[in-house]
Amino acid sequence: MRFVLRVAICSPMYAQLIELWDYHGWAIVACGFAVLATIAIFADRRRAKRHRIDDVGFMPWTGITVFAMLATLVAAILEIKLG
Repeated sequence: MRFVLRVAICSPMYAQLIELWDYHGWAIVACGFAVLATIAIFADRRRAKRHRIDDVGFMPWTGITVFAMLATLVAAILEIKLG
């Protein structure tokens, strides 16, 4: 199936992305969740230092940070074990 996709697309960049995903899929997922955790940390810090205390947001940045860090840890462990 992947060979058919590689021939159909005929893009060397696409073939490199498929090969990269085959060997380092969980590492890519871990990096994505690490970026999400970093964004959530900065957003939570910005929310905590707001000037108008009555302006509450609707995003649970602390929960997103915890989830993203746990997902990063799980994906990194899977990359080490399966990699």
